[in-house]
Amino acid sequence: MVKQNGGIIILFFGAAVLLAAGLFLGVPTADIHPGDGHAAVALGSPLKISSSPFARIGKIAVYADGQLLDMEYNLGTGDLTRDLEIRPGQQVRVEAKVASLIGLTREFTSTFTTVPPLKIESMRVDGVPYAPGDRIPPQPTLAFFFSKPVIEAAVSLDGSEPIELEIDPDDATLATFHPVVSYRQGATYVLDITATAVDTATLEPLQVRASVVPPLSLYGRVEEGDGGVIIELNANTPFADPEAVMAALETNLPGAGISVERQRIIISCPGLDPGSEYDIKLASADGANGSFLEAPLAMTLSFKAQPAPSAGGYVSTGFYTGYVYNAGGPGTGASVAAQAGPESGPPPGWPDCCPWPPQ
Repeated sequence: MVKQNGGIIILFFGAAVLLAAGLFLGVPTADIHPGDGHAAVALGSPLKISSSPFARIGKIAVYADGQLLDMEYNLGTGDLTRDLEIRPGQQVRVEAKVASLIGLTREFTSTFTTVPPLKIESMRVDGVPYAPGDRIPPQPTLAFFFSKPVIEAAVSLDGSEPIELEIDPDDATLATFHPVVSYRQGATYVLDITATAVDTATLEPLQVRASVVPPLSLYGRVEEGDGGVIIELNANTPFADPEAVMAALETNLPGAGISVERQRIIISCPGLDPGSEYDIKLASADGANGSFLEAPLAMTLSFKAQPAPSAGGYVSTGFYTGYVYNAGGPGTGASVAAQAGPESGPPPGWPDCCPWPPQ
């Protein structure tokens, strides 16, 4: 009887062992990391899948925002690690199928989201809010305000090597680009901006087209007035400092009266020697929009006792006839400024941005 009971016990024990072994070998499991429901997963986080002992990972599939990123088959037993090519603000779903030695198959999934995107909230040029289409000065200070703190930021100009931005130590959402060179006036540049946030989010490829203000230019005309002449020079943009323009003007006109207004220079002379030449020079001048003369302005007035026909670069004013020159930028030489008035419209080359006649 004892032997019989012992046999029964042994039989039940053996059955339990076999059942446990069957369950151990037949029910596969898998653990996926990042786990299901995780949020703000950092970029560069690896995908890790751990299978139960003796279980084989038969297939994995990775989807980002519903689009298949990767799929692999027959990956063996044990642990699996893969790098994920994920972007900020994506929802990622990982599916893993595992199989036991006796052929039982199960599927495990994990759905998580990556860190929120990094954005540029606003941009300022010399402290002034920038809007697409605005022109920038030749030597601008550009400030970029990001949606979250950044650890690095850079800008490249027309594909040049990136130049690091200066991140504000007190507010890491602000990065500033200080001018290192003067941009060519009238040119358009493409700024490629890159940045990485403290939470590993990267800025989506961003390009800003920025046009630089045209150079400060002066257009002149000469008129008879009260027995003498009046020379009027109109600027294509207001002066930054009319008094500085006044101080920079040089002329050998006798008894000249000079006034500099917001966007106009007026020089009056009571009388001139018809056989003499007179010069007016302006070494430099700055516009209120940051522009400047690319070359010194030089006017040469050559007066004659008899009027000459108006042709080419001549400016005819009855008794007096003179040349009015406005030096252009590098390589352009001197260009003759055409006569223009309120009735005839602006001179050739007058920019669309500026009113005519000047205010």
